[in-house]
Amino acid sequence: MSGTPRAFGRHDGDLSLLDGRTIAIIGYGNQGRAQALNLRDSLGDRASIVVGTLRDETWARAEADGLAVRETADAASFADVVFLLVPDEELPKVFVERIAPNLHANDALVLASGYNLAYGGIAPPADVDVLLLAPRMIGRQLRELYEAGKGFYSYIAVEQDASGRAWPTLLALAQGIGTLAEGGGAFELSARDETLLDLYHEQGFGSLLGTTMFLMLEVGVEAGIPAEALALDLYLSGEAAETMRAMAELGFYEQSRLHSLTSQYGGMMRTLAFDREPVKRHLQLIIEELKSGAFAKRWAAERDADYENFEKLRDLARQANPFSPIEERIRAAFEQAHERDAATER
Repeated sequence: MSGTPRAFGRHDGDLSLLDGRTIAIIGYGNQGRAQALNLRDSLGDRASIVVGTLRDETWARAEADGLAVRETADAASFADVVFLLVPDEELPKVFVERIAPNLHANDALVLASGYNLAYGGIAPPADVDVLLLAPRMIGRQLRELYEAGKGFYSYIAVEQDASGRAWPTLLALAQGIGTLAEGGGAFELSARDETLLDLYHEQGFGSLLGTTMFLMLEVGVEAGIPAEALALDLYLSGEAAETMRAMAELGFYEQSRLHSLTSQYGGMMRTLAFDREPVKRHLQLIIEELKSGAFAKRWAAERDADYENFEKLRDLARQANPFSPIEERIRAAFEQAHERDAATER
């Protein structure tokens, strides 16, 4: 695919195309629950929604939400549209053991992540539709936006069209989960590119943001700025989140005009003086390992080793984390201030 991806809006999805169909939501975590409830509310009696999950708290929660619940294999066999919303690392085993043996010709598989398609974690049979419907929104907010009548952005793609109706089905499902509503929309992006983008964002931006936060705190404290003031300014105040929101609403450059001239001058001057080459090399290495499959192989080996190194990394992060104690001090200070306010008002 080249050029600007195709974009789809609220008039592109026809819910009537789902009339009489049975939709299974496999997995009832954050995304599974939000998408199941949105589909239920969008479709009403047009289609049947069934949740496939383990007999654990997710089963009880789905029942409490008023949804029909079945064992995973039974739900897959019962439905002709199957949403695969279990974690990427668990999906290959679940797919081989419980999903694949229960698929029928012209069924539709719907994935919220392209990871297992891109790296060969699953191999769907040739006689089913394979659809990517990947919201760029966490499950809780996906549900809240739907309830407010607002849309959100998603990436979509038809990876395999066995039935001849894969695109209409995909767009109807996109309409059903709410992504095409006003304020949202869907961009066409292959499973391979969605996976590359998702991992690149997480590993590239995530590593740079984490490192920047640590260094800002370290250098600022060395310069005599209170750690509490630094943490408040960097993220706890919410100002950084508002800046990102303004970028989304106004544009990357245009939002800068909301800040003072001093801020604009200082930010642009320091950006031009920044040594970009080490950062660029860091990002290039990430892209290379993602495209070659080296990261996926490393992550698979880590899972096979029962996450031994992963747990060590988590322990290291917890031990090296300077922010939680600072956050506790800030919250305690403001709690005392609020208590004084309450006492004065009495």
